[in-house]
Amino acid sequence: MKTAKQELIELLEQLPDDELTDALLYELHFKASVLRGLEQARRGEGISHDDLKGRLRSWLTSSGLQKPNET
Repeated sequence: MKTAKQELIELLEQLPDDELTDALLYELHFKASVLRGLEQARRGEGISHDDLKGRLRSWLTSSGLQKPNET
């Protein structure tokens, strides 16, 4: 397994040399979030697909992006 430093070096090498700092930080945050999620899934800490669909439906409804009875 790669170290966090190795992952960061690979990420930086993939980005253009003129990449803005904000974009670099975004990419780093995204990568860290994905790795954290994969580790949680490996430990069995995930949620079921149906549970996720229910949460997403609730978020969309509460934000007004979806009517309560839409699927």
